[in-house]
Amino acid sequence: MHTLSNSKLRPRPITNPTLLCAVVIRSTMILPPRTSVTTYDKSSTTPNVGFVSSTQDKLPSSLFGFYNETGVSRVRQEFNLLGKGIKVGIIDTGIDYTHPALGGCYGPGCRVAFGHDFVGDSYTGENDAAPDNDPIDTCNGHGTHVAGIVGANDLDKNFTGIAPEVTFGAYRIFGCSGSSADDIIMKAMEKAYLDGMDVINMSLGDNGWPGSPSSMLADKLSLLGMAVCAAAGNEGEKGIFEVGAPSLGRHAISIASVDNSMILAHSIQLGDSHYGYTTTSGKSFDIEDSYIVPISSTFLPDNDGCNPIDMDLTGKVALIARGGCIFAIKVEHAQKAGAVGVLIYNNNFGFLTPSAQSPNVTIPCGGLSQEDGKSIFNNAMDQQPKKKYTFLKNDMGFTTPTSGLISSFSSWGLGPDLSVKPDITAPGGLIYSTYPMKLGGYATLSGTSMASPFVAGIVALLHESRGSGRSFKSDELRTRLINNAHPVSPLDMDVPESVARQGGGLVDIYQAIKSTTSLAPEHLRLNDDPHGSPDHQYTFTITNKDRMEAEYSISHLASASVEGFEQNAVSHIVTPLSKPRLIPSHEADAKVTIPVPVVKLRPNDSANVTVQIVPPPVNPAFPTPSIYSGYMVIKKEGVATETLYLPYAGLTSSLSSLPVLLMNESMPFVFGDQIQRASNAPVLITFQLAQASELVMVTVVDANNATKSYGWIPGGSSSFVGRSDLKNPTDVYTLPWYGTVVTVRELAVSDLGSSSSFLYGDKAFRPYAFAASIGDTEAMKKAVPTGDALPPGAYRLQVMALRAFGDEHVLDHYDRWTSPVIIVD
Repeated sequence: MHTLSNSKLRPRPITNPTLLCAVVIRSTMILPPRTSVTTYDKSSTTPNVGFVSSTQDKLPSSLFGFYNETGVSRVRQEFNLLGKGIKVGIIDTGIDYTHPALGGCYGPGCRVAFGHDFVGDSYTGENDAAPDNDPIDTCNGHGTHVAGIVGANDLDKNFTGIAPEVTFGAYRIFGCSGSSADDIIMKAMEKAYLDGMDVINMSLGDNGWPGSPSSMLADKLSLLGMAVCAAAGNEGEKGIFEVGAPSLGRHAISIASVDNSMILAHSIQLGDSHYGYTTTSGKSFDIEDSYIVPISSTFLPDNDGCNPIDMDLTGKVALIARGGCIFAIKVEHAQKAGAVGVLIYNNNFGFLTPSAQSPNVTIPCGGLSQEDGKSIFNNAMDQQPKKKYTFLKNDMGFTTPTSGLISSFSSWGLGPDLSVKPDITAPGGLIYSTYPMKLGGYATLSGTSMASPFVAGIVALLHESRGSGRSFKSDELRTRLINNAHPVSPLDMDVPESVARQGGGLVDIYQAIKSTTSLAPEHLRLNDDPHGSPDHQYTFTITNKDRMEAEYSISHLASASVEGFEQNAVSHIVTPLSKPRLIPSHEADAKVTIPVPVVKLRPNDSANVTVQIVPPPVNPAFPTPSIYSGYMVIKKEGVATETLYLPYAGLTSSLSSLPVLLMNESMPFVFGDQIQRASNAPVLITFQLAQASELVMVTVVDANNATKSYGWIPGGSSSFVGRSDLKNPTDVYTLPWYGTVVTVRELAVSDLGSSSSFLYGDKAFRPYAFAASIGDTEAMKKAVPTGDALPPGAYRLQVMALRAFGDEHVLDHYDRWTSPVIIVD
C-alpha cells in the first residue's frame, strides 16, 4: 500500500494484511547491490546476485576480461591513463577508506580526500539524520564496492579498478540500511559539485521522470560541467518503462548492465572437473569430501524438495532443483533426511546464490548454474560405484554462461515520456570489488549499481585524456560514449538487443577517445506515432573533426522489436508484460530510407543527414503497442576507419491511448461508506495504476453531480507516480479520507509520501517503509495534510490519473473513476 506524495512513488507490496499505508518522509532509497544476501525462486522476486569472496593472494586476470572488451586495458597500455588528477564523487553509503585498495586514510593527501556523512549509521529514511564529518562505510558495503569498481588499487591482489589513481569524494546519504530523502541526496550532489568533483556516481534511484527533482538537479550540474553517471535500475522483470531517476535526466548518463565473463566462486572437484558454487555467507562448505546425491531421478523436476524427502541422505550433500517453493523449505527437508549440505541448481541461465535463511536450517546451502547442476546430476546417474566430490578451500574463476548478455535484472526503458533511456551499457552482473574490511574486504555483487561506476571510471579516463577534469562538456562526453559503443545481441538472435534495453550498447573507452567524428543529436527520439515527426523524417549532423577529408557511409541496423503489453482476453484491458518478449519477425522492424547514403566532409566540416524512419505496421500477431528501435550506422571509410552507432527508438501506437488507472470489478474501491467524525475513523480509497502517471489526484465531488467539485482530499495530489504490479493485488495506493478538503491543489500535496530511492542491487537491502496499522488513526493523520471539514451530507470521491502526454488542465486527458456515495455525519 502507498500514500501519495508530491514526488515520484514506487509501489511496494504489503506483507501484513493489516497495514494501511506506507509512510516515508520523501525518501529516496539506495539501489542495493544484488549481493549474496538473497536470490529468487518462484516465491520471490529478488534475483540471484553474488557472494562475498574469500581472500586470495592473486586474482586470475580473466576475472576482469571486460577490461579488454571495453578498451580499458588498451588505453592503459597505449596512453597510460589511470585517472590521475581526476575527482570522482561517490554518493552512496560512504566508503571504507581504511581499505588498503582505497588508500587506507581519509582527508587531504589521501585517496578519499573529500566527503561528508549527511545521515549517520542509524538513519533509515524514516527518522532524523545525524550528520557528521566522517563518511566511513563499515556496515553496508555498497558504496565501498562501488568505489572499488571506479578506482581500487591493490597490486598485491592483482586487482585495480577502472581508474586506479583517481581521487575520491565520499558523500554518505544512507545509513546501515534503509532509504534516503530527496533533499539529502540533492545536498550531497551540490556538495560534490562545490568540492570540485569532475564526475559523480549515483548507484541509486527510484521510479521517476525527467522532471523528478533528482533528475533535474543532475541535468543542471551536468550542464555546469560535472558529469553524472546514474544506474538505470534493477527492475528488469517488471517490464518496459522502468528506468529510474536520476538517470532519466536529459543530460545524465543512464547505465544498463551486462553480465561479467567470469565469476570467482567456491569449487568442487571430481577428477579433472571443477564446478563452481556460491553461498550467501561467502564461506565454502566445511566439508572435505562427500557424495552429492540428486533427490529426484529426473533433471529439473517441478517442486523438487518441496515435500518431505523419502530417502536416506545421511552424511551426503543433496542436489535439488530450484523452483516450486522457497529455498529454506528445500534445505529443511534435506536436513531432516540427514543431509550435511544442499546444492541447489538453477532452472534458468546463470549462477544462483540461494538464500535459505531460517532458524531451522543448520546445514550449509550453495547454488550451482544449471549447466553444472546437470553435469553433477548426470554423474550421479551414470557412475557405478558412486564417487565422492572434494570441496576445495580456494576459490576459482569460472566462466559465466550469460557472459556479455544484458543482465536479467537490468531495467527496460524507454522513459515514461518515451525519451531514449538507458544511454549506455557496462559490466554490472557478477562484479568483484572492494568491501568493508569488517565484512570481508572483497565481494562479488551484481546490479546496475555496479555498471554505473564502471562508466564513472571511464569518464575519469576520458577527462584525463584531455589533461584535466571537466575538460569535456558533459553532453559531448555523453555523446562520445553513446555513439562509440557497440550494440550487444540477445541469446540466439542475430540482431542487436532493443535500444530500450541497452541504449548505445557496450561502452568502449578506446573508441570514445580516438574517434574524430561527432554526431548530433546523440540519438533519435521517435516518440509514438501522434507525437513523432509527421512525415517520419529525422535529421542528424555528422562533423568531421579529423585533419583529413573523410568519407562516411550511412546504413541501417534494426534491433529486436519488443512486445511490452498484453491484452486481457475478457476485459480487453491492455496492461504491461512483466517480461517483455522480443519479436523475432523482421516485419516488426521500422522501414528506413536513407536518401543520401554517402557523405564527404573536409576537416571540421559538418553535414546534415535526413532519414525517414516509418514505424512498422500493426501486425495482427502483435496487436498491442511494441517498441521498435535500431541504429543508424555511420562508418568512416579509409585508413583510419571508425564506426559510430546512432540509436533510435519509438512506440508503434499512441501511448496516450493506453489506460493509466486500472478500472475493473475490484479496482478502485472504497472501504467504508460513512464518516462519523466523532469516531475519528476514515474511509479508505484504494487504486492501482496500469501505467505511470505524471499527475494523480483524488477529489471530492457532489453525490448527484460529479462535475461539481469541492476540492482535493488532503494528500490527494501527487506528481510522478509509478505504476503498480498488477499481478500483485496488494500492490496498491491507499489514502484515508476524514471528510475534509483543501481548495488549493498545492496544499493537497503531502510531504510524507512513499517516494524512495534505493541502491540498485540486492533487494534484501531495500527497506519497507513505515506502515501504520488501520487502527492507528494518529499515524494515518500524520501521513496527510490537514483540511477544512465539509458540512454533513452525501459525497463521492473521484480518482483522476493523467494519461501520457496529457495536459493537466484538460479533463478529458485523465482516466477518472467515481466512488459510490459516502455519507459524512
